[in-house]
Amino acid sequence: MTRTRYMRKGELVVRIGEIQNELYFMETGIARGYFLDIDGKEVTDCLYFQCGTSVVSFGQLECNDPSPLTIEILEDGNFFCVPTTDIVRLKNQYPEAMELYNRMLVAALDVQWKLKRVLSSCTAVQRYQWFLEEYPGLINRVSNRHVASFLGMTPVTLSRLRRSLREE
Repeated sequence: MTRTRYMRKGELVVRIGEIQNELYFMETGIARGYFLDIDGKEVTDCLYFQCGTSVVSFGQLECNDPSPLTIEILEDGNFFCVPTTDIVRLKNQYPEAMELYNRMLVAALDVQWKLKRVLSSCTAVQRYQWFLEEYPGLINRVSNRHVASFLGMTPVTLSRLRRSLREE
């Protein structure tokens, strides 16, 4: 049974190690997915901000594996929630649902691949400029700590970079 859910800043969609039982489609708001590095430090892996985006730990619909990410709400918003069992049933029953599911997986993979390329081949300034283009308006709505983590830099580096670009 589908439902609409209003979530507040700080609420969690899923924690690392839990099984996500519902797929959340974002109507409004901002969320982030993060994992813990070897030192237990949070590493922001993804940011969700566009209407219609599926807010799910990648690849978790089929296998009922524990989530490798915690997904946290960063800005209050509305979500359309569908039980994962319904999604699996629909995609197994209807070719159109399977096609939509596959397109969503390919889109999620594309986003992660772009991020990996940017993180591995761009300077800090280029990564920041890429963020401004790909995530319009988020720089003023998401904490510097989360943006810096997402871009593979320290908050101090991001702050200095932003200041130097403002001064130019």
